[in-house]
Parts: sequence; C-alpha cells; structure tokens
Amino acid sequence: MKTVLLVEDSDDDIFVMKMACQRTGIPHHLQVVNDGAQAIDYLSGAGEYSDRELHPLPHVVFLDIKMPKLDGHEVLKWIRSQENFRNLPVVMLTTSGQSEDVGRAYELGVTSYLRKVSCPAEFGQAVRIILKYWLELNTPAS
Repeated sequence: MKTVLLVEDSDDDIFVMKMACQRTGIPHHLQVVNDGAQAIDYLSGAGEYSDRELHPLPHVVFLDIKMPKLDGHEVLKWIRSQENFRNLPVVMLTTSGQSEDVGRAYELGVTSYLRKVSCPAEFGQAVRIILKYWLELNTPAS
C-alpha cells in the first residue's frame, strides 16, 4: 500500500485531512508528523522513524508552511537537497496565499501549492484529485 506523509501541527487540520483522505476511496496509509524536525527525521529514517515497516517512505508529502521548529519552506529545501527525494511529490498545504510564500515554495521546488479552503467538499475533491494522480495514475521515475 502506498504511503502519504502529512506534516501538520494543527489538530483541526489533521482531522480535516484524515477525513478527506478516507473519503477518496483510494487505498493508502496516512502517516502524520507534527513539525518540520519530525518530517526530516521521518524522511531520513532517524530515531523513532528508523523502522521502515512502520514508517515507510512516502509516495507524496502534504507539507504545511507555518510550523514550529522548522517551517515548511525549510523542510522543502532539505527534501530537495536529498538526491533520493528530488522527485518526491510535495504539496504545500497551507492557508497562506501570500505571493512571497507561494513564490518561495516554487523556487524551492514544490510540486504543487494547495490552499486550505473552508469548504470541506471542495477541499476533499482537491485531495482526491491529488491522491488519484500521484498514487494511481502517475508513473514515477525508476
């Protein structure tokens, strides 16, 4: 089963994302970490994330920008600096529509920038489309 990593510090946003993922009907396992430092530990297999059976590498990452320890831009910069993650799909998932945040995310190599919307149905549809494409339709590089 494919894995999705959600990097999010808001319990409310985690709940909304879990509901959206469940409603897609697309088989996947959702892993959640709560800050940028945990995201890097997860991806690098450090500490509590060293067991790849329990914490498999993700096929797509949803990454919040505004987080404690390391923000989403810093995590994205780290991801793109790692040879084995250069093609990993990373979707910024944020309330920020500030042009500086959007521009920086694309400069750092984000795959897509998705604004959290207040309409659950619209947000759920966006998550379904993203998961359908990255988990089922896309053919990744070998």
